[in-house]
Amino acid sequence: MKRIKRMLAIGLTVTTISVLAACGEDETPETPDGEPDDGEEQVETDEDETDSEAAGDAVANVNGEEISREELDQMVEQMFAQQGMDPEDEENAEFVQQMEQYLVDELVNQEILIQETARQEIEVSEDELDEQLAQFKESFESDEQFEEVLEMNNLSEDELKEELRKELAVEELMTLDHLEDSVEVSEEEMEQYYEQMEMQSPEIGDFEEMQPEIEEQLKREKYLEQLREDSEIEIHV
Repeated sequence: MKRIKRMLAIGLTVTTISVLAACGEDETPETPDGEPDDGEEQVETDEDETDSEAAGDAVANVNGEEISREELDQMVEQMFAQQGMDPEDEENAEFVQQMEQYLVDELVNQEILIQETARQEIEVSEDELDEQLAQFKESFESDEQFEEVLEMNNLSEDELKEELRKELAVEELMTLDHLEDSVEVSEEEMEQYYEQMEMQSPEIGDFEEMQPEIEEQLKREKYLEQLREDSEIEIHV
C-alpha cells in the first residue's frame, strides 16, 4: 500500500501503472535483495541497522516514517521496464545506483509533502476526487484493464481514491497562491535559472515570457528546501 501511495505522490501514477498494464502478460520481476554496497557511506548506526532489518530494510526515514527497500526496488524495476532494461544486469549496476539515489530523494521529498498536507489539514473535495479518478481511468483502454492493474497492485478502487486524495492535497500545497506569502524569489535568481535553462535548451522563449513559470518553479523548490530543513531525515543508500 505504501508503495502505491508514494508512486502516486511523486506523479508517477499514470506512467508507472501504464507500464504495468503494458507488461501485464509478463510476470513481475522478483525484487532484488537490495543489500547496500559496502563501499558506500552508511548513515545507519548498529542500532539503526537492527531497526532497519526489523522494518524490512528501510532505505530512508522521514520524521519517523520509514520508506522501505521493497518500495524502492519495485520503483526501480518499473522505471527500468519503461526503458526495456534489466536492473539485475551487471552492466546496468552503476545506473541502478544512480537511479536509486534519485528515487530515494524523490520519495523523501514526497513523504515530506504528504506529511505537511496532513499538518496543514488540506482537504480535497469529493468532486475533485471523482474528477481525478475519472481522468485516471481514461488512461486505460478498458475497465477490465483498469481492474487488472488494480489487482496486480493489490489495490482496491477505494484505496486508490484515498491515494489520489493525497496526491491532490500535495498539488494544492504546492500551488503558487499557497506559496505567495511564504517564499520569495529575487529577479537575480530567476535570471540565473533562465540562463541555465537557455544553455540546455537554446530554443526556449524570452526571459519575460518564461518568468512566471520560473518564479513558480523556484518558489516550489525553495519551499521544499525549507520543509526538508525542518524535517528529520535519514537516508541509508
